[in-house]
Amino acid sequence: MVQKIAIYRGEGTWYQGLIEGTSLSALDLIEGDWDQKASLFIMPGGRDRLYHAALQGRGNQKIRAFVESGGTYLGICAGAYYGCKSFEFEKGYPLEICEERELSFFSGLAIGPAYGPGTYVYGSRQGSRAAPLITEEGTFHSYHYGGCFFAGDFSTCRILARYADLPNKPPAIIECSIGKGKAILSGVHLEITAESLDPTEPHFAACIPLLRTSESQRLGFWEKFIGKYAKFA
Repeated sequence: MVQKIAIYRGEGTWYQGLIEGTSLSALDLIEGDWDQKASLFIMPGGRDRLYHAALQGRGNQKIRAFVESGGTYLGICAGAYYGCKSFEFEKGYPLEICEERELSFFSGLAIGPAYGPGTYVYGSRQGSRAAPLITEEGTFHSYHYGGCFFAGDFSTCRILARYADLPNKPPAIIECSIGKGKAILSGVHLEITAESLDPTEPHFAACIPLLRTSESQRLGFWEKFIGKYAKFA
């Protein structure tokens, strides 16, 4: 069984999920034929501005065309910000980034960090937490580190998960219909397990036990989620 999954591994990316696939550099993405072979493209967490610098223009056009023709884009954390028309990150604080992006899978706004400005520090895991999510299949915790929630018109989207502990329970994961394909944007790291986090890191101390309490539910949701969008050959 060959997994038809492509994962962007260009500058600024951070991905340590259980699901693997073909790794793409920026040049691979722009010049390669991954879009003819993959059914799922993963844009992982990391630093959105570096993605934008490397992929604006041709790279983003190729990603967009892949989705419109029937592929699925999974944007995780920074990859979710990157998939929105515009976003506000740390607005009003020193790390503020309020910009627009080319993919525009979601016409609305990504706002982060979801748990408030000032909770994220580059080069540190400060602000790490186990975010409780409400889904159709129950509530479980997922690792959160600087990710967003979504605001805007959801008429062409499905809300797959909401933050259970934030005011008005804003969307944490959305599914957008784009041409023949889908764009899944996730403010949380569904791919991260409790065991993959270093227990000696102080910023993980509070979230690891909570992640463990609902690890089986998160894993079941992640596997079903991936299985739905990643076709196999």
